[in-house]
Amino acid sequence: MEQNTTPTIAELEHEIAALRRRVAELEIPARRYQALLDGGIVSMMIYDRESRALEVNRRWEQLWNLRLGDLTEWRLLADEQVAANGSMPLVERAFLQGEATALPTIRYDPVQADTLQKGTAHWVASSLHPVKDAAGSVREVLQIHVDVGEIKQTEDELRVQTAQLEAAVAERTQRLEEQLRVSEEQQRAIAALSTPVLRLWNGILALPLIGRIDAERAARILDVLLQAIVDTQAEHVIIDVTGVPFVGADGAHHLRDTVRASSLLGAQCVIVGISPAMAKALIDCDLGLDGVPIFASLQDGLRRFLSLRNDVR
Repeated sequence: MEQNTTPTIAELEHEIAALRRRVAELEIPARRYQALLDGGIVSMMIYDRESRALEVNRRWEQLWNLRLGDLTEWRLLADEQVAANGSMPLVERAFLQGEATALPTIRYDPVQADTLQKGTAHWVASSLHPVKDAAGSVREVLQIHVDVGEIKQTEDELRVQTAQLEAAVAERTQRLEEQLRVSEEQQRAIAALSTPVLRLWNGILALPLIGRIDAERAARILDVLLQAIVDTQAEHVIIDVTGVPFVGADGAHHLRDTVRASSLLGAQCVIVGISPAMAKALIDCDLGLDGVPIFASLQDGLRRFLSLRNDVR
């Protein structure tokens, strides 16, 4: 007797229920894919294994201002712009080796493609995602484009602004350096004017001092005066302190050192224009400048040296 292999109604119902569960399980990823495809946020297109376009979504059409029918003769693996960008090895890796890969950001212009010559250019970042069959062979490749035009534009604007800022800083730095150079020249001029050595007569110099005498200025006075004595072979120096409002202990010591250093070079110094306050300060500092002739005015000091010359004659 032959065995009846016809499935029972119960078995059929069981198989149908299993199939329904499987279909329900498959619907979830299908709906996920459909939501991504129709979401309108990212551009998506699907290629066959030869890199011919099979499907595009609405966002792809909006991004490139193209339709699927415009891509009849176009192939990604033959695109010269992609090759020029250096991305072709990555594209081949996705199609030939089945490896998902991200492509470098590129400004793609469909008008430049020989098989398109229409559309709108955009800066995009993209990635390729191979779809394989059960044997592991690439059947299709999904490409996702992300429009980074606004980001790229911001980067370009930032680059321009940075260049403008660097140029402004360089210009400002140059102006400041010029101002500093002028200021240094002015300071040198002021320093020279603050320690003028005047040649009143053959062999007679005058050093009129104005303002406070600090350590830095005293060193400059000494250098300028000693050099002038050497240059002019001066025998007499009249130090006029009429314009010095006050002299402290340090200033008095500097003044004494100037007189001593001048004498070592063979020049006799006299001091003129000492005020009562300065005279008191010199006494308080125990610096009476013994041996240094002191006169009331520049004229008196000059008269003194001239009379000495006449006596010698």
